[in-house]
Amino acid sequence: MQSPRFHVQKPDGLYQPIAFLFVTERMCREIRAEREEILAVMPSATRKRQQALFARYDPDVSAEAFTGLLSLFGTRSL
Repeated sequence: MQSPRFHVQKPDGLYQPIAFLFVTERMCREIRAEREEILAVMPSATRKRQQALFARYDPDVSAEAFTGLLSLFGTRSL
């Protein structure tokens, strides 16, 4: 796996999501794909802890907020 762009590895080996206030639709897709890659290479014993950490930050919420903001200006996200 390449070095993650949207997550930071903690000393315990888990990956902390970077909490972006606004996320484009494309970024949201890339964050989700990166999470799938992280989980795929993780031992099953650690995977549940990692999934719980990912659950604290839902990129879809940030993407919706960004899309809502853009709609105020009559434009849309990429």
